[in-house]
Amino acid sequence: MKSAIDRRLSALCVPDDMAQRIQAAAQKKRPRVIRFRRPLAVAAVFCLILACSMGVLATTVPSVQNLFAIVGTQISSMLQPIERSCTDNGIETTVVAAMNDNDMVDIYVAVKDLEGSRINERTNLADVQLSGIAMTPMVQMVQFDEKTATATFRIEGVCGEDLNGKKITLSIGAVLLGRTEWSDQNTGISVSDIETVFPSPAFQPITGNATRTTVGFSDSGAPFNGDQALVPAESDGSLDSMFPWGGLTSGGVADNALHLQLKYSAVGKYAQFTQVFLMTGKPEKDEKLPIHSIDFGKCETRGGSQYYEYTEYILPLPQGADPEKLTVAYSGISYEDAVPGKWDTTFRLESVSRQRVAHVELNIGGWHVTQVELSPMGVSVTVDDNGSSDPLPEILAYDKSGAPIPVNGSSSSWNGTERICKNQFTSPLPLEQISRVTIGGVEIDFKN
Repeated sequence: MKSAIDRRLSALCVPDDMAQRIQAAAQKKRPRVIRFRRPLAVAAVFCLILACSMGVLATTVPSVQNLFAIVGTQISSMLQPIERSCTDNGIETTVVAAMNDNDMVDIYVAVKDLEGSRINERTNLADVQLSGIAMTPMVQMVQFDEKTATATFRIEGVCGEDLNGKKITLSIGAVLLGRTEWSDQNTGISVSDIETVFPSPAFQPITGNATRTTVGFSDSGAPFNGDQALVPAESDGSLDSMFPWGGLTSGGVADNALHLQLKYSAVGKYAQFTQVFLMTGKPEKDEKLPIHSIDFGKCETRGGSQYYEYTEYILPLPQGADPEKLTVAYSGISYEDAVPGKWDTTFRLESVSRQRVAHVELNIGGWHVTQVELSPMGVSVTVDDNGSSDPLPEILAYDKSGAPIPVNGSSSSWNGTERICKNQFTSPLPLEQISRVTIGGVEIDFKN
C-alpha cells in the first residue's frame, strides 16, 4: 500500500507562487538558539485517549494532499505518513506526517474547526508536548488554506534520546486565537503617571522559584536586586490595561529605576517575546538602558506546561530625563483567546531519514571535532567537551548553487563527555541538493 501511495504522490508538485512564499518566509525567520544538557528524563505518555481515532490512509485525504502540495514531492518522499486525528471542543487536529533523524523530529499537524470559523492565519498551538524529547518543541504555521479553513503546523523537537522505531505521543493543550504582533508600541503612559498612581512602592523577598534576566547594558549603574519584588498595591485602575497580556498589580520608582509588576491574564500567559522598555521620545528609545525582569510564581497550564504567574520589569531611568516625557513601550506577540482541550495522538516513528556520516579528527580553536552527520533536517557536529571557552565552530551547509542553506536555529547538547551541536535547516532538504558542509571553514569529506 505504501509503495502505491508513494507512486501516486510523486506526481504532486509545489506551485511556483507557493514555493516563492515559502522561500520568502524562511528568509525572514529569525534564528533561535537552544542549549540543554542530556541525557534528560522525559516522561513518555503512550496512552491514546478515546477521543482520538486513526484515519484511513489514502491519497484522497485532504490533509495529505494539502501538506504535500506545500512541501513538494522531494520533501514528501522523505516523510512518514501518519494520518491520525483527534477532536476536542469542536476542533480537529490531524497528525499528517513526520520525519526524524535521531537529533531532530518534525511533525506536520493540520488543524480545522468543525463547529465554526475560529481557525485562521492568526491561530497558533500552545501547551505542546512531545514524549522522548528534551525540551519544549517549537511550533510554526506553514500554511493556512482559506478554501478548507485548515491551518498546517510544523512541530519541531530536539530529541533527548534515539526515537527511531519508538512510539511517541504528541499532546496539544490549547489552540490560540487572534494573534497580534506588537513592535515598539508606545503606551503613552509616562513615568510621572505611574508615580502618581503608585507613589510609595514597597518591596518583599521573593519566595519559591524565580527567573532573573538582564538584557542590554547601562552607563547609569542603576542597581538591580533580583531577590525582591514589589508588594501588590491598590490603584485607581487607570493602568490595569497597560499591556495586552496582563494587568499591573503594582508599580513605582525606587533606586533610580521604574518597577512594573504584571500578573498574566488567562490568555496572556501564552504571550511570546514580550519586552518592556522606556522611550525617551517619539519614536526613539534609549538602547543603552538595560531591561531587567524577574519571573516568579510558577504555575502549570492545563496541558502541563510551566509558566510564571508574575513578571516584574525593572527599567533604569536615564540620567536627567523628564519623568513626564519618559514613556513606557513594549513589543511582543499576544493572543485574544485560547481554546483549551486535550488533543493527544500516539504513533510510532519509522526509519531515520537518510544520512551521511564523516568520522574526522579536526582541531578548530579550542575544540576537537570527531564526527559530522548530515541529514535532510540539518548538520550535527560532535566535539570533545574539554571546557574550552572558545566559540563553537561555525557550521555551514551549501546548496548546489553554492548559496548557504537557511537555518531555523541551533541546539547544543551534552552527554557527559561529548558536546553535540546541531544546525536545523529552515525546511528539510534532500541530500542530493546539498553540495558541501564546512565546520569552522574546513570542508568535510563524506565518504558515504
